Amino acid sequence: MAANNFPLTPISPSLYQKLGQAYRAMLELDMVVFAVLKEVRDNVGCHSVSIWLLNEEKTELECTYAVGSDAAKMLGRTTRVRKVTASLSDPTVPHYQWMDAKVYFDFFKLESRDIHISPLVARHEFTGTMISTAKTDGSALGEDECSAVNQLAIDIAVAIQNTQLYERRSKVYDRQKLLNQANRHLHQTLDIDELIPRIFAEVNTAINAEGQSIWLVDKGVGMIKCRFATGPESEHLKGFSMTLAAPSVVGTSVLKRKPIIIKDAHKDPRRARSADETTGFVTRSMMTVPLVLEDEAIGAIQAVNKRGGLLFNQDDLDLFQAIANTAALAVNNAQLVYELQNSYDLTLDALSAALDLRDRETEGHSRRVVEYTTRLAEQIGLRKETIKSIRRGALIHDIGKIGVPDAILLKPGSLDQEEVKVIQRHPQLGHDMLAGIPYLREEIQIVLGHQEKWDGTGYPFGLRGEEITMGARLFAIADTFDALTSDRPYRKGQSYDVTRQLIEAESGKQFDPKAVAAFLAVPPEEWIQIRARVTQEIEQRRSLKK
Repeated sequence: MAANNFPLTPISPSLYQKLGQAYRAMLELDMVVFAVLKEVRDNVGCHSVSIWLLNEEKTELECTYAVGSDAAKMLGRTTRVRKVTASLSDPTVPHYQWMDAKVYFDFFKLESRDIHISPLVARHEFTGTMISTAKTDGSALGEDECSAVNQLAIDIAVAIQNTQLYERRSKVYDRQKLLNQANRHLHQTLDIDELIPRIFAEVNTAINAEGQSIWLVDKGVGMIKCRFATGPESEHLKGFSMTLAAPSVVGTSVLKRKPIIIKDAHKDPRRARSADETTGFVTRSMMTVPLVLEDEAIGAIQAVNKRGGLLFNQDDLDLFQAIANTAALAVNNAQLVYELQNSYDLTLDALSAALDLRDRETEGHSRRVVEYTTRLAEQIGLRKETIKSIRRGALIHDIGKIGVPDAILLKPGSLDQEEVKVIQRHPQLGHDMLAGIPYLREEIQIVLGHQEKWDGTGYPFGLRGEEITMGARLFAIADTFDALTSDRPYRKGQSYDVTRQLIEAESGKQFDPKAVAAFLAVPPEEWIQIRARVTQEIEQRRSLKK
């Protein structure tokens, strides 16, 4: 092998010009380096000239650039390296040596004297080697030629390092930009059902994996459950749960509060093989990061099988973990809000049930109307959050009747004029009861307006058209539909066809025409199914009280 410490000799101005171009236009580095290698090959007369760059793990050299007769054989080929000593010229520069250099010589059928290796070192950093093979006339490179190639290696090393530094800075900038965007997106909602898909959207943009999943811990039972998943067989994975103590990558990551990268999942004992057996998905590699908040892991996010057959690297892990840090806070906040909302909803449900028990004639009416109103809200295309508010408002629409005396509320015969006035005060009574609860700000508009009519003939304020809140307009149809189709002691319930005709006839009078159109668009069997489901729920609740 030719020595690399000969005195340097001048090299052609055209090569310096091309390298100068590489310094100034780093995005064109590939084109410039190939041009320089071609000129080296032509000027020196080598069979081939190639550049082998060190990988991120600093364990292998890969042929990244090559020109000449052996170029097709060399490009993409790798060989292992190891750090052995400090450079003779600068003890601070690590020196790398091929562990299987003989493979290279055997593959190309070269003798050691037929190859010249120049290290690529810039700013005390070893980045690879430039290899020049014997001349086309069969002779080895001379001292002057070796010196010229060594000088070129120094300049090429600087150009390559400049490009690498530029790419690193760009990655850092892009990563920070992505994290800022993720932070904004993840804190724009406190609805966990909306939040989790947003987390996946950000992760997919950053990581580009075939499959992703988020797992949340149930501390009460010591389990971890897949809350959401994307990718092949994701529907089978959703809802999959296991104990934290069971051997699994997710469990290990959560318990140790540490990220895990697994390059070959088939050989790692921590992989939960039962998950693959359940889903049929083949896990080749994976990356798992715990969701940690105040030194407690509340779950984990996992990415499986990086696209393109690539392996997850440290940059992927760092970015994944940064997203997980933001996601952990967002998920925790969303869970707290969910628990609070659930507590409110249970309270409202109890109030509604208490009213139903008071007026057994209309038992189940509130629950049926809730489901009918919700279905209309979905049909008309309202937002999820709006539908939730409408649902709660429908549940407590008659809460003001708590303030109506039993003698009037439960009177079997017709009400006189004064009693009608008392009954008509119940929307205002309900509003006044709930007005001090900020959480129900939207819901009480349904309580107050559920007896108003599109043409202005309703009560308590005689509101007209769109002065009535949308939830109250939808509720009015649901309320009438349930009243007409339900049996009463004094009459049998009407058929669906008759009820449909009556509601359609009131379009533009009692009811909002758009709401009527939404009602008519729902297939009759859906209304039947909703009623049957509510009836079953009521019967189950009765059986539990016995």
